[in-house]
Amino acid sequence: MHSSKTHYDETVVYKYASQQIKPVSLGQLLKYRRQPLSAANILDSVSYSQAELPVRLAKRVISFHRLPFIVGTNPHIARVYSQYYEAFDRLHAFAPIADLHAEWEFTRALERQTQLLVDVIPTIAQGFLECRPYMPSRDRTAFINELIRSRIGLRVIGEQHVALSFQLRDEQKAAPTEDVWVGAIHTRLLPARMLEQCAHMVQNMCEMHYSTAPAYRIDGDIEETISYIPSHLEYIACELLKNAFRATVEFSSQTARDAHPPIQITITKGDGYVGVRIRDQGGGIPKSSMPNIFEYSWSSMQDADAADDHGAGSSMAGMSMQTNLALQQGIGGPIAGLGFGLPMARLYAEYFGGSLDIVSMEDYGCDVFLKLRSIEGSVEDTQI
Repeated sequence: MHSSKTHYDETVVYKYASQQIKPVSLGQLLKYRRQPLSAANILDSVSYSQAELPVRLAKRVISFHRLPFIVGTNPHIARVYSQYYEAFDRLHAFAPIADLHAEWEFTRALERQTQLLVDVIPTIAQGFLECRPYMPSRDRTAFINELIRSRIGLRVIGEQHVALSFQLRDEQKAAPTEDVWVGAIHTRLLPARMLEQCAHMVQNMCEMHYSTAPAYRIDGDIEETISYIPSHLEYIACELLKNAFRATVEFSSQTARDAHPPIQITITKGDGYVGVRIRDQGGGIPKSSMPNIFEYSWSSMQDADAADDHGAGSSMAGMSMQTNLALQQGIGGPIAGLGFGLPMARLYAEYFGGSLDIVSMEDYGCDVFLKLRSIEGSVEDTQI
């Protein structure tokens, strides 16, 4: 349907897609906590990755087959389909791995495939923007939710093995370092430090676009640590902070405020989790819009395109697509202006048993409440 190549291999794709997914618990991801790693640890890890990833990729490929024909042939959606098919085709072709040499070849291929899938969300968003008349909103949302959840799982499993493989080889070259990393999981991540880095980056983005930006303050249990994947927290934090900074600056302009009130970031310690509150005075969200804030919206993306065509824009969404992509490339998420920020941030938070909630005071500001569950201990039964 989408690519002539699939007709030769559809039987293989369906064979893999018909297999049951074998979920892995977050506790299992941490089972190699004890350093140093051994060759047996890595071969055990690659055995699971080699068996599981082609099955999950094949299921994604088949999900594209079920799209309406006119949607599936959209060039953006067809491109993402091809990327998933090529990733499946590349990984399933490896013979069973029995030694570290073969494992290293697989790991390098896995690393390349992970990088090739990095821009899936912006591309699929553009595709569905163009296909809105041909697919009900509910079906689009269901497809995108499943694609994103699957993508998170693929990346967690794949990046965890890649990180463990590199970790083994680093240990063979030098004495083991302090035991804080287990693959891609940081077991003593400081949310306060990550939020500081993200707030600083977003503040600079805001300065670049508006020539002004509010200050920010971080308080509470700033020394608290959790086990978490740093890139996930980075993505969530940047999305939430972009909203807060943008709203604050624009509300100051609308109300002729003399100075921007600071963004207040508060961290609290819980039993097996860390809470984060981001408070802004950016005018809040209209009551009529609150029921829809976690829905995928393409309207802001259209505004971005229109603003780019006219050489101006009133918000960060007015930046060019290329500029936004460049800014977001390092944190593996969609760009401001795609309307995917909040729903994706919530999916990332909920994936490990956390939550994301927003309380708005119209004409004043918003309080965003983020709950991050520590991967270690408290979510032993959470599976991906």
